[in-house]
Amino acid sequence: MHTKHKQKQQVDLGRLHNNDITAPRKNFLFTTFQTVTPQYEATFAKICLFINIKNMMEGGRHIAILGGGIIGCTIAYYITLLKEDPNLEITVIEKTDIACAASGRAAGFITSNWNDGGPLQDLTQNSFRLHAELAETLNGKVTYDYRPIQTLSITASVRAQNAKEPPIDWLKGKLIQKAECIGTTKTTAQLHPYKFCQTLIKEAKSRGAKVRIASVEGLIFDKYKITAVRLNDEVILPVDTIIVAMGPWSGPCLQWLVKQGDRMYSLPDVNGQRAHSLLLRPSVPLSPHICFMALSLGHKFSEPEFYPRPDGDVFVSGEIDNGVLPKSANEFEPNPTSIKNLKRDCNLLSPDILGTATVVKENCCWMPISSDTLPLIGKVPWLDGVYLATGHNVWGISNCTGTGLVIAEMVLMGQAQSIDVRALAPLRPKNSRVHQ
Repeated sequence: MHTKHKQKQQVDLGRLHNNDITAPRKNFLFTTFQTVTPQYEATFAKICLFINIKNMMEGGRHIAILGGGIIGCTIAYYITLLKEDPNLEITVIEKTDIACAASGRAAGFITSNWNDGGPLQDLTQNSFRLHAELAETLNGKVTYDYRPIQTLSITASVRAQNAKEPPIDWLKGKLIQKAECIGTTKTTAQLHPYKFCQTLIKEAKSRGAKVRIASVEGLIFDKYKITAVRLNDEVILPVDTIIVAMGPWSGPCLQWLVKQGDRMYSLPDVNGQRAHSLLLRPSVPLSPHICFMALSLGHKFSEPEFYPRPDGDVFVSGEIDNGVLPKSANEFEPNPTSIKNLKRDCNLLSPDILGTATVVKENCCWMPISSDTLPLIGKVPWLDGVYLATGHNVWGISNCTGTGLVIAEMVLMGQAQSIDVRALAPLRPKNSRVHQ
């Protein structure tokens, strides 16, 4: 940094006390995290720390939730629900818009027992219970299409011999080989994820939470204490707590956290995996059955999933690949071949209903996948005021409620009180692929 910039730049203490610092020069403190001079960064971190201490002495804290997907929205909901400090400030920082990525483009499937026997068991079971409770509290049946639903697993083949009658009338009978119930109305349910996120963030905002549309460009620490978040609009936001809930975009932030620990620690990597979908509008309503299909095409297999919704639309998903993660959710583009394959499956399995249905939308989303396939939920142990809630894989919708509640408990009460997530703590015993 040039000396003349240091001499000309002055910090507006009035704006500091309002917790909003704007840099008039792009190449001042607010360029890339790596180019800030250590001397000035340390000074500025101490200024932010002073602000945070002053705020806490006056009865206030500032919590920043990084990410406005279903995990961030649920965390905001529960923090605002459980907080006792009227001066507590909560800001959800989202780059594009609330529920603009996988959280607004997913099927909305919820299960209670599909993770039994593994490290996700307690989280999944309690999340299912919390979903049911929220649906009662927030009138979920009306506001976000929540309903318990039966779930089927069906095996089909284009070369089926001794084909069986389909278990539901909208499937073609000549292909069905096997069908079984894998979820009842007591163990599986569904909701509209975009409507659910909007309901949660509306509730959180009614209790004082704020939403800020900006991208996170860096973090500022005073030694190992988080003091501020640097945003792309040349604003430094003083905070004393951050929660990383950035889905498949969490990777760079995890790298910053590892660097702040002098590389003495490591974190699992988090990347994105692309899933494709169709939103169909058939001319007749479908029975309320979610169907997980295993379809043999002779030379290859396909595994489409069908989710009839209460509004009459049908969400069809599948065709997972490892496309390059875009910089933002508004740049999502589905693979035309994957969309073509989903339409082929609809024509084969339900030619008269789904095969002739109106295609409302062709879509895709990136699911956040950690290197050990488990979510990262909890406090980063070598840093003060830093929590992770990311890498939920295919279970983000299903496990968001439990994640939101335990993160709120950790932040407000010091530890998780209702759900055992110790196996999902960010610091893993071993990692096959890590940030280090």
